[in-house]
Amino acid sequence: MTVVALLVMSLVFVAIAAVLTAADAAFSYFPRHDAESLAVARGRSLHLNRILARPVDHMNALRFWRIWFEMAGAVAVALSFVGLADNVWVAGLLATVLMAGVGFVLVGVSPRQWGRLHSAAVVRGTAWLIRFLCWILGPIPGWLVRLGTAVAPGVAHGEDAFVSEEEFLEFVDRASESEMIEDTEAELIHSVFDLGDTLVRSVMVPRTDMVCVEADSSLEAATVLFLRSGYSRMPVIGENTDEILGILYLKDVVARSRDLAEGEEPPTASQVAREVRYVPESKLVGDLLRELQVESTHVAIVIDEYGGTAGLVTLEDLIEEIVGEIVDEYDSATPEVQGLGERQYRVSARLGIDDLGELFDIDLDDDEVDTAGGLLAKYLGRVPIVGSEVEVSGITLRAERLEGRRNRVSHIIVTGPAPDAADESLNFAHYNGTQSRDSRDDESNHDDDHRRRGTAESES
Repeated sequence: MTVVALLVMSLVFVAIAAVLTAADAAFSYFPRHDAESLAVARGRSLHLNRILARPVDHMNALRFWRIWFEMAGAVAVALSFVGLADNVWVAGLLATVLMAGVGFVLVGVSPRQWGRLHSAAVVRGTAWLIRFLCWILGPIPGWLVRLGTAVAPGVAHGEDAFVSEEEFLEFVDRASESEMIEDTEAELIHSVFDLGDTLVRSVMVPRTDMVCVEADSSLEAATVLFLRSGYSRMPVIGENTDEILGILYLKDVVARSRDLAEGEEPPTASQVAREVRYVPESKLVGDLLRELQVESTHVAIVIDEYGGTAGLVTLEDLIEEIVGEIVDEYDSATPEVQGLGERQYRVSARLGIDDLGELFDIDLDDDEVDTAGGLLAKYLGRVPIVGSEVEVSGITLRAERLEGRRNRVSHIIVTGPAPDAADESLNFAHYNGTQSRDSRDDESNHDDDHRRRGTAESES
């Protein structure tokens, strides 16, 4: 009679443990906003609202009781086997084998799958039970959590003991690999998280590439410059680009020109310009994006640590960090990366070093430079000219051509390491010190400054 009672008790304990396991999986999987919607259902709003108000306490109580009922079921089975077998060791072994199989199937796997598949129904049906179990324990789960924290200090607990950023991104990668979400959706999620670690200097338009209008320019001259450049906003400068007087908007120029009375003297660009918004180059892109949204500002001037103008950043530049390159009918569609053959590309000198490394699955982390052109100049040790070549982490960079009034390198030919040598070159950076034969032989006996000037003039 005692053996039968113990077996019945073990079945009851295992069944309750299975229900609690399903509830644990359901509450962990069920979205909070859906749970808040269920909380308005008649007769269950009080239980669910109290659980949602203190989710950590209720989940700790739920897991405490789940473990308790699993252990109670195992003890009941072990005692019943002791009554059936004369040998205590045999009874313990049989009870262990039986409860391992039963616990794995009926408690560990099946209820969790059921809870995730029918999370809404399980949450509705077990809310009262979880609330009751938490009420019985009172502050005991909190004491146990504090005890566990004392045993393992520094481990996240309470509201902090949820999925970390790295774990969440790992879930996203797994979902993308299993085709549960598209690759583009996974990239978008990664971009949102990377936004908080990206500095403004990595996305700004450099000072040398800024299109500016002088302060005393007429509105007609400013309009021509707007139409030629395709921009709708430009900085207004004084003597040089370090003296930014304001930001000129195309719509302000058009409106002011239209409203001019007959015989009225037209204002200059500085008189129509709006106030400048300054940001440090070390500011995070995510923070700046939120600030520009609040201020309804579309452009800001980036300053360096010395207070000089480092560049310009627009709201579009920040958004492109999330959704990728945005090209409209006025933008040039020339790609930053062009494939030239096996392991060889033509890239823009402004291509980020992170994007450059992704072409060959190599990490090119560098705190001093942000672009491929900057990387070439850093390892070259001087201003690069056509034909200048270096090797960085197994990647060969060769300056292809110069552009602009300053004759700066605009495009670079990059060649990746051979497949069998890729692993050996991950941490290798070496300067070959080679230049094109056309510019190298004639200038080898002169100092570096004279050689740089003479070669740049001959190439241009």
